[in-house]
Amino acid sequence: MELRLRRVLDCLFVAFVCSAGLLLLPLLLLSLRARQWFFVRIIAVASWLWGDVFEDTRREAIAALDEPESSDPELRSDGEIRVLEIGAGSGANFGYLRRKVRYWNVDPNTEFQNFFLETVKKYPKVEMERWVVGYGEDMRDVPAGHFDAVIVTHLLCSVHSPEKVLQECRRVLVKGGRLVFMEHVAQPKGSVGRMLQNMLTPLWSVICCGCCLNRDSGELIRNAGFSEVHLKETNVDMPVILTRHVYGYAVA
Repeated sequence: MELRLRRVLDCLFVAFVCSAGLLLLPLLLLSLRARQWFFVRIIAVASWLWGDVFEDTRREAIAALDEPESSDPELRSDGEIRVLEIGAGSGANFGYLRRKVRYWNVDPNTEFQNFFLETVKKYPKVEMERWVVGYGEDMRDVPAGHFDAVIVTHLLCSVHSPEKVLQECRRVLVKGGRLVFMEHVAQPKGSVGRMLQNMLTPLWSVICCGCCLNRDSGELIRNAGFSEVHLKETNVDMPVILTRHVYGYAVA
């Protein structure tokens, strides 16, 4: 997309989301279902507008799943691994998986389910084992030490307690398993971008199902108790409130 046109569309989209959010604010505050419905439609447009800006970053992050061997002897003999994704949305990561996986998804937003199930049909390497309707902070229906990898992309910004989510990720991973992540994070303190994030977060979090623009998920991952953290930082071609990203993997 031509750069100037992208900039115009970026600004128009953010302005539209905020304006629509203000108009619908009473309904969004009263109804979780309304917030979920609205968020799914926002994501659909955002994926069209910005999907390409994540390609290289997402590909490099998901490539961390290429090397590990499964702790399950049967899967290991077939070169497969068992993966849990938290908040997969419509399945944006499937196209970057380069090996066969046994796949679980934990997501509270059932508005995504139809889009997700249509997407997963296109990827024969992904064998769907279970969809768990629930939150990453409390995955009591997910067994401990069951997964070779956990994927979280654009998730930690929107959960109630990222610390609890990361604790749960460690619980469900096998020893040596990998948490693969890609998250947008807060701009540096004192910057204009951080000021804008602080101003917009109260409204944005209602519109976008809890998304906190000013959350420093990179530091949260570093301090979550993983034995290794391999974290990189990049700036993607998006509005300043969303441009700063961290990605990589952590070892349980």
